[in-house]
Amino acid sequence: MRKRLFATAGIVALVAAILTPGSASAAVGFGGFENGTAGQPYTRALWSQSGWNASWDQGMDTRTYVDATTPAHSGTKSLRVYYPKGVVGPEGSGAQAPFTLTKGREYYLSYWARLSPDFSFGTTEFSGKMGIGLAGGAACSGGQQCDGYNGFSSRFIWLSGGRAGLYYYQMEHDGEYGDHFVLKNADGTDVRYPRGQWFHVAQRLKVNTVTNGQADANGEIEVFYNGRSAGSATGLRFVRNGDLVDRAYFSSFFGGATTTFAPANDSWIWYDTIKVSTDRAEICEISGAGC
Repeated sequence: MRKRLFATAGIVALVAAILTPGSASAAVGFGGFENGTAGQPYTRALWSQSGWNASWDQGMDTRTYVDATTPAHSGTKSLRVYYPKGVVGPEGSGAQAPFTLTKGREYYLSYWARLSPDFSFGTTEFSGKMGIGLAGGAACSGGQQCDGYNGFSSRFIWLSGGRAGLYYYQMEHDGEYGDHFVLKNADGTDVRYPRGQWFHVAQRLKVNTVTNGQADANGEIEVFYNGRSAGSATGLRFVRNGDLVDRAYFSSFFGGATTTFAPANDSWIWYDTIKVSTDRAEICEISGAGC
């Protein structure tokens, strides 16, 4: 079960070009998808116009759509991503692109998402990757053993019943595939992604320090749901070399490696107001400053 639940395709070998959309101390802000043409794909070239650069993508030309009909979270347009019935994996479901960041030890990532009203979380098994995550180095994932030299990754996922989770790869992760935890509400119940309404997720990832070639157990991940801290993992060891966070990884698809994880009907997720920053205050949704 675990092996199939978190299988992923091709992520490890695909490394972004070294591009720097902003200085390490400044936010890489993105207020929406207003530069796209309604009804047309939001291509990698359009991402680049907004300062988000990637050396490759999957699905941006074929499974994304600039939507000006469904109310956006901000502005008039949002990004709609398509997940076809019966399909798993990034080759045929959702979209992927590794947007390069200036290297930094600690980053915040934030975005708004909205599931279609009849969004299917799977068929008989349930898991998928949602939206953008953070990664560095060779982006250890897909069942690799993370040895401290082949990078790390951290992505939001959904689980059975729409439960919200954070799935990450660190050194000596538990089992063959990565570790994960379920986001929690203030009363201790599981966060469940709602259908048909906007919600906000964010994560903070801090890479561990290295002493004499050994990874110090001081890496951290914290996640936020609708502005409130919803879980964390501490004492993590991501690297024992000089790798830092160097990309915001759009990596969203159904699966799982088998069609038992595929959506039972065509499904969509809308994304809007994506932000990446080294400064917590830039992520106004979790800073208390308002947006």
